[in-house]
Amino acid sequence: MTTYNGETPEFLDASLNSILIDQTRIPDQFVLVVDGPISDELDRVIKKYGEKFPQILETVYLPENKGQSKASAEGFKYIKYDILARMDSDDICVPNRFERQLKILRRGEADVVGGWIEEFDSNPDAPETLRIVPEKHIDIEKTFCKRMPLNNVTVMMNKALVEKSGGYGRESVNEDYSLYCRMWINGAVFYNIQDVLCKVRIGNDMVGRRNDFRIYKDWKKDQKYLVEHRKQSKFGAFISNAECFIFVITPKWVKKILYGSVLRKKIKNTT
Repeated sequence: MTTYNGETPEFLDASLNSILIDQTRIPDQFVLVVDGPISDELDRVIKKYGEKFPQILETVYLPENKGQSKASAEGFKYIKYDILARMDSDDICVPNRFERQLKILRRGEADVVGGWIEEFDSNPDAPETLRIVPEKHIDIEKTFCKRMPLNNVTVMMNKALVEKSGGYGRESVNEDYSLYCRMWINGAVFYNIQDVLCKVRIGNDMVGRRNDFRIYKDWKKDQKYLVEHRKQSKFGAFISNAECFIFVITPKWVKKILYGSVLRKKIKNTT
């Protein structure tokens, strides 16, 4: 996990609690990278869990903000174990997330295991949308050439294969997608549990950030890479790039409609 000064202390506290207290399978090591100077409030939250779990929580303080990509690469250096899980500092794991994923990885059924996410605005118990991803490797492969087939905040994976595929630290807006493409090229087998593994906040102008033209430029690079390694056809890459370009330049209000009716499944709350 990486965090930075822009994080809300209450959000970080809830996220750490979901990993270190509420889990049915507590991690053996938890590397938290603090990306640059942070407020006293955030630091108090981190130190509270550091005091409770001194043998598990390993906090890495970076003197200046390097961005999530480089911060992730720095944190990767400290990982001692052969399986790692990703998490964002404002999201919440469901209690049995790690236990379920670890069983699949230990049985050798997959190298990368993810799952669904519920998205909420302010109350994690009142989700608004659900992002469903395909279950089996063959269907995940087909989706790779069209859109991200994994929910990155839910992923647990084989560390050796991450290293073999170049790891973190590449300058790309779509760094996580790029990493999974490289892992695919290197023979990774993917699997998504058909259930919610994380509850994700949809604030902070999530839709607005999709208007970044760098998304399209980096997507083109990834599609070219897939074509070079015969995972994607030239025509397929052309169509995929065109769809990405149209999506990036689409007005924000249209994106909201797409997220609400096409790219996500609406959840009806009965409370």
